[in-house]
Amino acid sequence: MNTVISFMIIFGALVFFHELGHFIFAKRAGILVREFAIGFGPKIFSHTKNETTYTIRLLPLGGFVRMAGEDPEMIDIKPGHRIALVFNGEGLAEKIILQGRDRFPDARTIEVEMADLEHELLIKGYEDGEDDTLKTFRLSARR
Repeated sequence: MNTVISFMIIFGALVFFHELGHFIFAKRAGILVREFAIGFGPKIFSHTKNETTYTIRLLPLGGFVRMAGEDPEMIDIKPGHRIALVFNGEGLAEKIILQGRDRFPDARTIEVEMADLEHELLIKGYEDGEDDTLKTFRLSARR
């Protein structure tokens, strides 16, 4: 039994320091790190600090660092797209709606001129019903 526990502790330390290396170098390169996780599967514990969520997961068989641009669900918003944005109390866009805008009555419709969803977290565009002024909409890091 001591051998199994010792193996899990040593393996966990190796995974932690390996992933910590990815995390540190990503931060130094200016890459947005969305999640630092030890383990796989469902979350047991999570804590968000700044733009990064730190998680411990159920299966202690590895870990990962999820960086901006690695998200398989990340959509590509190109100039000319019409999207809707839902804003939080701080004036930051917390949801980007591509379809079903009618389900979000408070959403503001934007014609996109430029979008940076990975580094600067902003969308530039023209708001429907407003003058033809190019506006910058800042995004919340927790979308």
